[in-house]
Amino acid sequence: MNKIIKNMLLILCTIGVMCLLPVFLLHDAPIPVDVVRLDMQELAAQKEAVAKAEKQARSQARVRRVYSCSVDEDCIIVEKDPCGCTIGPSGVTAINVNHILDFNSMNNQKSVTKTCPEQVSKERECSPSARPVCKAKRCSISY
Repeated sequence: MNKIIKNMLLILCTIGVMCLLPVFLLHDAPIPVDVVRLDMQELAAQKEAVAKAEKQARSQARVRRVYSCSVDEDCIIVEKDPCGCTIGPSGVTAINVNHILDFNSMNNQKSVTKTCPEQVSKERECSPSARPVCKAKRCSISY
């Protein structure tokens, strides 16, 4: 008897599902789906933005490498500007000695014919006691 009741319940459930199935499957309106559509200009702009971000990341990594160090002997004082210390502390910096070529290509000193002041700056970075040191794994100038 128990088996008969169980089978009757299964038949009723099956009939109920069969009756409700068309309600779920037959909709008058299709389910809306948003699809992002990119035209060629937007796609090119996205590619350009990605390329620009990658170039900037490479440039930042290059800058970190140029200024990175592990000991004081890794560092050297170089001129950021063709006038060097005559324009003050902004004319010099300390970099890793192994990356001088990278620094020169980044610095890109095009204006070699620029007029420089006559006197050398008296700032600490330009004093005779200034020396390159490695502080927190970064080259800097100590006075």
